[in-house]
Amino acid sequence: MSDGAVTAAVIGASATFAVGAITAGAAYLASKRDRRRNLYGEAVKVAVGWKEQLYRVRRRAEGAEREIINDFHRLQDSLAYHQAWIGSDSLYMKRSYDHLVTGVKARTESLITAAWDEPIRPSPGNARSEDSHPAINDLVDDFLSDVRSHLSPWPWRKVAVRWRNRKSARRGISG
Repeated sequence: MSDGAVTAAVIGASATFAVGAITAGAAYLASKRDRRRNLYGEAVKVAVGWKEQLYRVRRRAEGAEREIINDFHRLQDSLAYHQAWIGSDSLYMKRSYDHLVTGVKARTESLITAAWDEPIRPSPGNARSEDSHPAINDLVDDFLSDVRSHLSPWPWRKVAVRWRNRKSARRGISG
């Protein structure tokens, strides 16, 4: 075998190895991003579910109180689970999620408390025009903005998440 043939074989093998390594790396990063996207999607679903509990309390059936209380417990367990898993991935995303959860709870707390004191409403047609509906879209939008930046391949977007969720940025959030 000539030196040219050996060189060509080495170059071909090196190129094949490089392409394989790049492909494997890209697949790994894609699966990691999908895993994070699923985690964040489920986390938002749970946080928004806390707002839904207001309507469950308002529209509860006679004797359904225990079931609703159990739903609150399940939601709280799920919130704690997501806070821990998000925190294991990123301190800054945990702070962002904590901000979402704290905000949703703060905006629904007094309404949920008042709903427990209301008499049970007849069903169907039990929504009232005077019912208050907590606005949480801004909280969700803030978290989703952080999610998009955190999942971005661009490093400056990740730095923006760190900046927005640094310890001093949001008072009352631990971490």
